[in-house]
Amino acid sequence: MVVGKIGGYLALGLIGAFLINALARPQQAIATGAALSSTGAGIGGIGGGIGDFLSSVGQGGADLFQPLWELKNLVYDSNVSGAANVGPVAQISGETNRGVNKPSSSTITWSSGTTASVPSLSPAAKSFYSARGVSVT
Repeated sequence: MVVGKIGGYLALGLIGAFLINALARPQQAIATGAALSSTGAGIGGIGGGIGDFLSSVGQGGADLFQPLWELKNLVYDSNVSGAANVGPVAQISGETNRGVNKPSSSTITWSSGTTASVPSLSPAAKSFYSARGVSVT
């Protein structure tokens, strides 16, 4: 807190000294202003160079991982023929057997008429429900 106040007073003192110098010796003030301006431009150029360098390093790093993203897209992208489709719609839609749709779900019908559609049941599950008088298709 004290350092901030001292820094503020120091900055005001430097500005005051520059203004007094500008009034007393205008040629020196112009030279000082030009020197500060060129120093600022030099620092800005260095900062721009550092920014360009970091940008190119970031782009290069991203390009290194691009093949891995492409491999992921080959395996999981639904727009690629033969890719693994892991979406919920793909798991419900079923598979085809010689062009005939083979559903991947079973319908359970109880004696009360209530029905439920569930994922494909195994033969053991179908016999379990049948033993209890429930129709499974």
